[in-house]
Amino acid sequence: GNFGPPPVWRAGANVSTRLNTEATLTFGDKKVPAGEYSLFIDVKSPQDWTLIVSSWPAQQRFDQNDKTALWGAYGYTPDKDVARIAMKVETLPFSVEQLTWAFLDITTDGGRIAISWAKTMASVTFKAQP
Repeated sequence: GNFGPPPVWRAGANVSTRLNTEATLTFGDKKVPAGEYSLFIDVKSPQDWTLIVSSWPAQQRFDQNDKTALWGAYGYTPDKDVARIAMKVETLPFSVEQLTWAFLDITTDGGRIAISWAKTMASVTFKAQP
């Protein structure tokens, strides 16, 4: 079928990018309870990125008849959003060939989730409570 571009970026290849946390994560004033989530990014402009933490399950292989889980970001709807967090967008002094997710500045109670691609790094700060 003709899907057209997905409404948000799956920020990865094929299977939806997943976050599995055993702690409650807090992004600013938004709490994400322990569990497994799909991550998407809403790119409004080069400087305006929003991280979406969604409770949509992920398909392990593409099945267009499966409406209970997503392949990448196709079929994404915001009704399962757990949190939307504005990302800090920075320009890197070098180019990242492959899209990379990383945890940065990790301490016992938090850190940053960052995604780097080309000359852009976008990140969100979080705190973790056991």
